[in-house]
Amino acid sequence: MFKLNLKIAWRNLFKNKVYAAINIGGLAIGLTAFVLLILFVNHETSYDKWSPDLKNIYQLREYHDYSTPDNQPHWMQVNDSRMAALVRDKIPQFKYVTRIDQDWGDGFSVKLANADPAIVDHFRDTDSLFFKVFPYQFLQGDRFTAINKPNTIVLKQSLAVKLFGTVKVLNKTIKLLMWRDDPGTLMTITGVVADVNMPESVKFNAIIHTGNIDKDPEQINNFRHCEIYASASGKIDITQVNRTLHKIYVDYKKASFVKRKITYADYYKNGKKPGLKIIPLQKVYATPSFDVSWVDRIKPIVAISIFLLLVSVINFVNLATAQSVQRAKEVGVKKVLGAYKKQLVTQFLLESALQTLAALFICIILVEVLLPVFSNHFDVKLSFWRSEQLLNISFQLLGLFVLITFMAGFYPAWILSKYNPVKVLKGNYESGFKGIAMRNGLVVLQFIIAVTLIIGIGVMYQQTNFVANKDLGFNRDKLVNISTYYRDGDLIGERIKKITGVKYVATTTQLMGNTFNVPSEITYNNQEHSVNTVTVTMDALPALGVQVLSGRIFSLEYKKDTVNTAVLNETAAKLLGKNLVGKQFKEGENSFQIVGVIKDYNNEGFDKAVLPTVYRVTHLGGMASTNNLLVRFDSDNYKPALMAVEAEWKKIYPDFPMIYTSVEDAFQKSMEATHKQMQIIVLFSVISVVLSLLGLFALSTFMAKRRTKEIAIRKILGASNLEIINMLNRSFLILVILANLISWPIAFIITKKWLGGFAYRIDMPFWPFAIATITSVIIAVFTVSLQARKAAVNNPVDALKYE
Repeated sequence: MFKLNLKIAWRNLFKNKVYAAINIGGLAIGLTAFVLLILFVNHETSYDKWSPDLKNIYQLREYHDYSTPDNQPHWMQVNDSRMAALVRDKIPQFKYVTRIDQDWGDGFSVKLANADPAIVDHFRDTDSLFFKVFPYQFLQGDRFTAINKPNTIVLKQSLAVKLFGTVKVLNKTIKLLMWRDDPGTLMTITGVVADVNMPESVKFNAIIHTGNIDKDPEQINNFRHCEIYASASGKIDITQVNRTLHKIYVDYKKASFVKRKITYADYYKNGKKPGLKIIPLQKVYATPSFDVSWVDRIKPIVAISIFLLLVSVINFVNLATAQSVQRAKEVGVKKVLGAYKKQLVTQFLLESALQTLAALFICIILVEVLLPVFSNHFDVKLSFWRSEQLLNISFQLLGLFVLITFMAGFYPAWILSKYNPVKVLKGNYESGFKGIAMRNGLVVLQFIIAVTLIIGIGVMYQQTNFVANKDLGFNRDKLVNISTYYRDGDLIGERIKKITGVKYVATTTQLMGNTFNVPSEITYNNQEHSVNTVTVTMDALPALGVQVLSGRIFSLEYKKDTVNTAVLNETAAKLLGKNLVGKQFKEGENSFQIVGVIKDYNNEGFDKAVLPTVYRVTHLGGMASTNNLLVRFDSDNYKPALMAVEAEWKKIYPDFPMIYTSVEDAFQKSMEATHKQMQIIVLFSVISVVLSLLGLFALSTFMAKRRTKEIAIRKILGASNLEIINMLNRSFLILVILANLISWPIAFIITKKWLGGFAYRIDMPFWPFAIATITSVIIAVFTVSLQARKAAVNNPVDALKYE
């Protein structure tokens, strides 16, 4: 019986090649999008699972506002280094606690013998307990003693091979420069660890132990911020440990405030609160401190992938039920010959399974072809056949195959197997109102998805265009940021200033691509205000090309500008009041005179609002630089001048290559995530619309065939071709308009939520809604009209001989 059903299934596929191709092709495209999504989700959920011992490792998080993008407190991954000793001494469940310095800057300079220096990133300075917490496999050296001594280094396998061509590098030395003026430190290689085959949240190419991170700052008012990880000797109750941690943290803070001569109540006000907790290592990547998590990032892609698969399944169901006219007599004859309903359902499910299997085969080929582009788009390394999770993926595909087979095949099988053989053999095999209603409902659902996606594309395009052309408040052209610290009078700065084509040399702690926010409390008119403080050199604001709204910006003509003057941005000026130029405010014991107000400028993308900011040419309460050496050129063709800058750099710092980026590139990078999201939404949306139209094309063909006799009779009675085309179009047009009416509120809610992620956004536009409706109606009418015309121009005599 199975063999017979298989033969019938094959014959039906070849008999209806066009519709089988639409079914299989549509399913293949929908499955491809879904499988790519599965691969990405598997990758993102596989973080920190490369060893079973990682289940007992936890990250410490402190609730504070140090170096946060909005100057508001968050559960931060970087904490006061003193917390490591606090956890080690007070929580006996933890066996080892290690401190890891932040992944600062753009990398360290590595110098090997007579080779040219090379910048290598992800060098992490840790204490001697790092490898006692993290169970890396050592190819060379000993895990427990490798970094016991200062000035030792353990390389990842890939870096060892890149630098030396082999992993046998034990006891060799490399010269490491951490910044441009660093004379360099000879590091002894004491180990090589194997590259892990799964992603990890603690990224490193090399672990160094300088000894600097072993001790906490002696002064209570000084801080070293680092990441802290602890390994437990067994399973622990996280809730109970976090309660204990919070209590000992509050006690510690109260004691430290006494030494710092501040009160607990004064420090924790305006919504601030103390907090210290642990989270499992395997949840670190999924719960970033303040960035959007990968789950939130791919929600639109998940939704579109599901919609795409759903559209493919709807096509399948519609085409299968539409073909019921052709299959009705087959079912009637089989029932007369004794076939049971169960056998018929099995037969039609087998046909669905064959088509799904063919679609899955094509899908796997498409996945292999598209995977490099998809991986590059999301900046991940994905693999199908060489994946560590291939077995898991295979089971997921098997489950997907079964699900799609039943989703696409069960309803048509159930409808076809219900036919009454007596009525069918008499020629009465209409599917009835329920079948028609079902197909119409599915067509409406298809177009709801398609129209919603078209509206989404329109809104995203307008928002992206708005952001790309928005006035940033400064001039990003001809502006290059060299990754190094800078103060007025530095040798490199003085040399650069003398180069032809260089207009300004400056630094600031607030620049797109590398911003360091410093929260502060100022007092103006006896009222306290929370602001962001930015330290600049004298030429920084002119170099940025900021727009002055009132007063002036810093100038060498005024010596006091380096001591006690300040410039406010527009948001800070609105916070304090009107007519601020010439007024004074206090920060602690220091007084500052406001000399000017500048227009807000965006320095962290458009998803964050500009903070109320105070600019000063002083080191009081601020920082001199965060690796921003700004060079403004006076010509669009600044490459020769930039090459001259590089040449001067190489003369002064031969062992540390110059690292730089243009501010324009930094801006484009800040827009990259939005652009990539829009690209994939546009791609999937176009595919979804095309699949919907293919389904409509096939369905209209079957509708025209089913009404062949009706059309012939109408023509004999005098109906024109145009009237017949209008008649066939009317039913589909009503469905498309209904789909538009339903999709409008859905699209409005979705796009409104998406726009809410931007601090600067457009008002909800009307034209994407109008264009989506007009486009869907025109395309639907055109598609149906093609088939309607074929039916209308046929000879009615031939039609009346139909069957």
